[in-house]
Amino acid sequence: MPVGVKIPKVVHVVFVHGLFTTTEVWDQFRKLLAADDDLRRVAVHCFPYESPGRVLRGDRVISAYDDVAKLLDDYLRVQIPPTGHVVLVSHSQGGLIVQRFLTRTFGEGRGFALNRIAQIVMFGCPNNGSPAVHPARRVPFPVRQVQERTLRTYRREVVETREAVMRTVGSRKRKAENNWFIPIHAYGGSEDEVVSAQEAVAEFPVGATVPGGHLQIVQPRDHGSASYEAVKQTLTRVLEERAVRPTTAGEPLPQPHSPEEDRSGREPQMLLPQQQGGVSVSPPYGRRRIKLHGQRPRGIIADLMAPPAEKAPRIHVLTGLGGSGKSRIALEAVRQAERTRRVWWVTVSQINTCMREVAHQLGVPTGEVEQAFRGEGSSIDLVWRYLEASADPWLLVIDNADTPERLAPEARQVAEGVGWVRQPERADGLVILTSRDRSAASWLPPCRVHPVPLLGDEDGAELLVTTVPQGGSREAARRLSVALGGLPLALHGAASYLNSVHKASPSLDDPVIHDFDSYRESFEARSSSPPGKAGGLEEMLGMSAMAQVCGIALDLLAHQGLPQAAPLLRAFACLGIAPIPYRPLLESRVVQESPLLPDFTRGRRNGVLKGLDDLGLIERISRPEAESSHLTHSLTLHPVVHALLRVEAELEHRRSEYYGLVVELLLDVTRWSPPDEPQSWDIWTAVAPHVMEVVRACLAGGSDVINDEVLRRTLELARQNLRYLIVVGLLRPAHELAGVVLDSCDAIGFQPESEAILGIRHEKARIALESGDYATAEGELRNVVAARQDLLGLDDPRTLASRHKLARSILEQFRFEEAEPHLRSIAAAELVVHGPDHSDTVAVRHSLARAMFALGRTSEAEAALREILQISLDKWSPSTMETLRIRQNLARCLMQTQRHEEAEGMIRRALEDTMQRSDSVLVMTLRHTLCQLLLIQGQLRRAHAETARLLADRKQVLGSKHPETIRNQKLLDAIEDVLDRPRPKPQE
Repeated sequence: MPVGVKIPKVVHVVFVHGLFTTTEVWDQFRKLLAADDDLRRVAVHCFPYESPGRVLRGDRVISAYDDVAKLLDDYLRVQIPPTGHVVLVSHSQGGLIVQRFLTRTFGEGRGFALNRIAQIVMFGCPNNGSPAVHPARRVPFPVRQVQERTLRTYRREVVETREAVMRTVGSRKRKAENNWFIPIHAYGGSEDEVVSAQEAVAEFPVGATVPGGHLQIVQPRDHGSASYEAVKQTLTRVLEERAVRPTTAGEPLPQPHSPEEDRSGREPQMLLPQQQGGVSVSPPYGRRRIKLHGQRPRGIIADLMAPPAEKAPRIHVLTGLGGSGKSRIALEAVRQAERTRRVWWVTVSQINTCMREVAHQLGVPTGEVEQAFRGEGSSIDLVWRYLEASADPWLLVIDNADTPERLAPEARQVAEGVGWVRQPERADGLVILTSRDRSAASWLPPCRVHPVPLLGDEDGAELLVTTVPQGGSREAARRLSVALGGLPLALHGAASYLNSVHKASPSLDDPVIHDFDSYRESFEARSSSPPGKAGGLEEMLGMSAMAQVCGIALDLLAHQGLPQAAPLLRAFACLGIAPIPYRPLLESRVVQESPLLPDFTRGRRNGVLKGLDDLGLIERISRPEAESSHLTHSLTLHPVVHALLRVEAELEHRRSEYYGLVVELLLDVTRWSPPDEPQSWDIWTAVAPHVMEVVRACLAGGSDVINDEVLRRTLELARQNLRYLIVVGLLRPAHELAGVVLDSCDAIGFQPESEAILGIRHEKARIALESGDYATAEGELRNVVAARQDLLGLDDPRTLASRHKLARSILEQFRFEEAEPHLRSIAAAELVVHGPDHSDTVAVRHSLARAMFALGRTSEAEAALREILQISLDKWSPSTMETLRIRQNLARCLMQTQRHEEAEGMIRRALEDTMQRSDSVLVMTLRHTLCQLLLIQGQLRRAHAETARLLADRKQVLGSKHPETIRNQKLLDAIEDVLDRPRPKPQE
């Protein structure tokens, strides 16, 4: 298995300002960095926090010392992209905040979170406290800021923080699990009258004095200033470092080298996390804020973590009612396991994308991942092969495993051991599942089942009195726990409600429900009506309890002037149970115009979100891997709440209205995000699971439940989602979605020749084309082209798109003479319809150039390729796949006309521009062209070495029987034949 992953050399420098200044203090640094050609790979960020020096406004809250450190932690996790080194540069008190951030991170047992921090630079940091008096102290009223107190001389917390930093990150001499060396460079100003140079350097091993006063040292005049040179040297060193194998949260931290072990003077290499799949598989530790109660959960955790007996199953299943705490128990087990194991947390609703990310973190070559998840091989077998070969012990958690069909390949059963859930062959592999299905053992491989019981009366009372100290007596808490059936989710919902009441603004009216007894009385009054759904007694009790908790909470929000809370929750329930990107959804014009949500102003939207969060009906989560700030925050509904709302009478009665709302919302938030473009994939990654769920639910209702206009818009949403799934290589989910739509035609009253269905058929043919099934693609595309031509006309953009894919299917079958006139006709039409610089026109002309080259018209092909290459470079990034392929085909033209040096420059430029790994399918194609070129140039030794390396990669990624691997083997054999051939003797 490969142990090294080449990561693009990108460095994020994060500036942290000092007391009584703002991010503007870094303006000169930012200008100089932006103008420095040597640091083009450096991304500049300024961490903002409020710290006014003279004026205290009533509407602004001054962050406390620890709070700012926590804000810095959140900023680094949420705002900074997940790949690339990070360098922290601080000024004055900003250095204390950085140090506190470091010590807090280790104190919370999250040392792995520092593996991205490459170096730290501190200017003018008051490492012993500073006696300087700021003008703010002369205001006519007392000002006592927590931040200012930390600057007073020899304050104990400052000294202790510095000493802790020296123990944990500032020294190479120690080796321990909680020690991670980060080089710290401390600089003081020669004329600094606030913090002396001696104090700024303190005990840090690397330090110096730079010219200037307290503010001047962070305001360099030019690139030659000493402070700028110090930062530049640090960034340059980090850029030159080589990244090694990525780690995950469950992997023990590598230990720093001691001077005795490494006398080269080189700093240890950093480990960078790598997020490839657009989804996080880190454990959701935010849920640990809910305390575990009762002895039974602790006993279950002990069983999970105990070494298994010989031949005992290493699959554990936590079963129980929704809301009983299964996931919370699994999370606590993961927390204990991560000290010695790599851990991954996978949700069944996103099983394919999550497992794709697990594959990347296991070090599976990108090309091999793409092939398997595109359907050219088993993605399940691939991930498990690498799991079993992992060098480290591991734990895989699969959350919400309620439906077996999501965990097994088509036409197979999970119990056969061929799905995502398998019995680990190695003794140190472990799988934990959570499932509401108490019969899960009947459809799983051999496993140990751990029923998660509801809380007993006393344990439930303990939860309530601990969480709501003002709620009443322990006996009153016990009675409420009995009434709620001991369901932890219901108990936490009641506690959140009561805490919300106690924190409410002063009012002349006393709340009707304010303690355990009044909550219980209201609940019992609501429960007097017969249950709405039949089922087992325990399940009925739990669902009924949670329904009443939801009803009480939503009534409270309506009473507080937020009647939109209930319909908003119903709309969210129409989505999947994956994280919901609520910010773009709630900022959509569709929400503001919906009759379901009247008078839903921005202020009320914020109020509803806060109310739902306070009452525990939603859970906010972070997506730090998201590039857009709008997508870094999501929310989830608990599966029980989700299920209850979906069968609510109001939603069932107005189903067409609610599903019409969510369909329009999803279309609106993706309106300006073409699914074919990489910069749009962030939003599509977030909404794709919800699109799949909404499409299934709408089509399952048929035209009797959902009106025709909503169905038509649903089909358009499905088509857009198919485009996204195809372009990112998720061909199996795409095939599944297309099948769901096409199988529903009769039920929804749409004919196969209608334009809405023709769009789906076009995408289904694309799936076959991208899968290499060219004959199937050709047959379906001929039918689609004929139908679209009759319906829309020959030169309609949609007809042109299908005609191009049809010509491509012919071209890929080496029928060049047949494909060329089709492509020429389509290209001419595209120039008229879209113009020369449209992406569709460029794509068609590229296919035409390929056909011309294959037919021997090299000069004509070269001219066309040069023209569309220039258009591509002017319009799009040089790293786009179309641009890279154009460069490759242009290099082939140059090779054909003996312009070898120019061809080599062209192909090497493509290899430089690509952001993909060297073993991805596209990059291996570029490498093959380079090998051919080296052979033609007579560079036999280099050609042999490059071709051998490429062959090894292709065998690993594609397999030895793949046509490209066979083609590669033939090229290597030809090179070896030439190398073995005896050279002619020189004539005398």
